[in-house]
Amino acid sequence: MFTPARKKLLLAVLVLSFGVQTGLVYSDARSEPLSEAAREGRALWQRHACQTCHQLYGQGGFLGPDLTHAASRVDSTRLVSLLTVGSGQMPPLGFSDAESAAMATFLREMDRPEIGRGELRMGTPGEGAGAQAAFERAMEATLGAGAPGGAGSGDGPDQDLAEVAAGFEAYRIRPCSACHFPFRDSPVGAPDLSLVAGSLAADSLDQVLAEGRPLMGMPPPVPPLDEAGRAAITAFLDFLSANREQLDAATRAFAADRRLDWGALPWWEYP
Repeated sequence: MFTPARKKLLLAVLVLSFGVQTGLVYSDARSEPLSEAAREGRALWQRHACQTCHQLYGQGGFLGPDLTHAASRVDSTRLVSLLTVGSGQMPPLGFSDAESAAMATFLREMDRPEIGRGELRMGTPGEGAGAQAAFERAMEATLGAGAPGGAGSGDGPDQDLAEVAAGFEAYRIRPCSACHFPFRDSPVGAPDLSLVAGSLAADSLDQVLAEGRPLMGMPPPVPPLDEAGRAAITAFLDFLSANREQLDAATRAFAADRRLDWGALPWWEYP
């Protein structure tokens, strides 16, 4: 049973804790504030309630993909298309060229390299990162080293790896990672992509890449994949399957010892 004196002491400690927290948050130094163009993009983000569906630095909704690192993954043509005509569950916003440019600037300045990459921007570019960013780094390192693995049926290893790299890039610029996790099934039921090549026949995989599986919750790829694009994605999935153990280990290594740089997070630059 707390005595009146102990209750007062506990209340004083709680008030002091909140005071210290408030001081730390509001004294967060930002050496690179948003530019005027980025602030216009932030205003559009707020006006259209983008955070209802999308996350930045782990804050926001879960209906759409995390946009923390969108500037590094979505090319300008694709971004303009999304902001004007929409895609799937994303409604058309009808952005003008100026508005699209402002939003692109906002996303680019939020994607600051000193904060790192990944779902919650854990780590720095040279250290730990979120699972998706760690997987991308593992793929880049493995492709750069010319790793052997059952990829493609081209005229030689260099050609095979070039097709794998093209497939990896096609995967990376699309919102595939919003549902698919590297080396494990996702909470929404999307399968582990490193096992897809062994579980689907070639013609079935090609059909999925062309049409999706709408009845199972997978929309068609956006932007659509032509025959060459589907072949490249297939080569990437074959490579992922053939080098699964190596890539999984590399991903874990890149994601190890994750640290969050609280001072680098621009807490009040977005809702």
